[in-house]
Amino acid sequence: MRNDANAPLLSAHHSRTKLPAKIDLKKKLKHSPSAIALGRAKQVQYAIDDAAAMFASYRSNFFDWVKNHFSRPGRPKPPRFYRRGQRTRLRFDYQDFDVIDQRLYLPRSVGFGVIALVDRAGEPLLAPGDRLVEVRVEPCRSRQWVHVDFVIRRAVVKRNPVKRAGTLFADLGVARLITCLDDQNLLAFLVCGGVAKAILQRGAKLHAQWRSEAKLGLRHGERRAGQLAARSARQMEDLMKKVALLVVTYAQVHHLVRVVVGRNVDWKQNVSMGKRQNQLFTFIPHGKLIEALRTKCARAGLEFIETEESYTSKTDHLALEAMGPKPEGYRWLGSGTCRGCFRSNVGLVLQADVNGCIGLGRKVGGEEWLADLRQRLGASPGTRLVPRKVQVNGVGPESSPDSGTRHPRLRSPRTWMSTQVALAKARLVPDLQPVARATHHPQVFPVAA
Repeated sequence: MRNDANAPLLSAHHSRTKLPAKIDLKKKLKHSPSAIALGRAKQVQYAIDDAAAMFASYRSNFFDWVKNHFSRPGRPKPPRFYRRGQRTRLRFDYQDFDVIDQRLYLPRSVGFGVIALVDRAGEPLLAPGDRLVEVRVEPCRSRQWVHVDFVIRRAVVKRNPVKRAGTLFADLGVARLITCLDDQNLLAFLVCGGVAKAILQRGAKLHAQWRSEAKLGLRHGERRAGQLAARSARQMEDLMKKVALLVVTYAQVHHLVRVVVGRNVDWKQNVSMGKRQNQLFTFIPHGKLIEALRTKCARAGLEFIETEESYTSKTDHLALEAMGPKPEGYRWLGSGTCRGCFRSNVGLVLQADVNGCIGLGRKVGGEEWLADLRQRLGASPGTRLVPRKVQVNGVGPESSPDSGTRHPRLRSPRTWMSTQVALAKARLVPDLQPVARATHHPQVFPVAA
């Protein structure tokens, strides 16, 4: 059936004519021998929908490749025809099967018999109020077993609303890609920018090498340089999304209300931090990180606030220094020290970006917020505002057996960590419990009579 739907699409593509619509294909092919042999009208519609979706994806990649040959590793190939005996997937909706007493009854023509709706532990898959809406059957590569996927619509469970309070302030940078301050729990953490710097430096090094090879006449130098630039962009975008997911996950776990991020207008046009720092600061896509935070906060139901952050890092907020422009010759109360620290006039040394987060809170919440923060910090605020380092990916320090971490992935010195594992390793969320190894017990179906 997919071959019958793929043939007119491929013919129209080669002849450069308009592709037939799905509704026209369904009307034309519903009386074909393949449709009659399949026996079910909805399976015919599903096959045509899948073929049209695959061909639409091919067309999109093909046109992008025509505009820029370096955007893809090679010329995209059209969907291939299925040969006789090749495995394919079937879908059944709620009109094609019956569910009685946690047992699934598919059409007899499939030959599966009765399937028990239980998990590996023997517990029922359907809770009271749940509904099985779709069943997907796909043969394994060996064709001795099949994978059966269930699409279950869970019943809406009324839960007590969680009381949310507090704000997470985020300050963006280079050496510290993002530094966050939780004013509710008085916790601070940071994500280092080493991974972002490594992506930029490695990409620039290989790009310069292949560009020089291309000038010398070597083959594929220009193409490799374009592919490398596209890969570095994908890696950087993936990193920004992971960091945004980490920040939003922390806010969800601690039931915070909003996320505040600082950003100035044209902040990358007139920077004077030195040649190397200027290059790193302008090349790191902080705008993508802010947009990823905005999107993920909207999905999580958190309020997202973007504010300007001028004079937040220079001002000594613990000494109640006024923010804003100062006259010429003014001496700031606080001073920056080595290794990204800030020495306050009250005798405390803070991390400079944490001081910037306090400035963001002061801009959003005003002087009342700052007074409440100073009161809750107590007599030793410096020790409570020491940020914890969160390792997103790459190489991280190996956790000692005596640190209290119980999950085996937390003891790995080199791992691509998930968000929950990274937060648990930084002691920002409760430790993960040991997870038992997954076991696969294939279910044997009776042969059709």
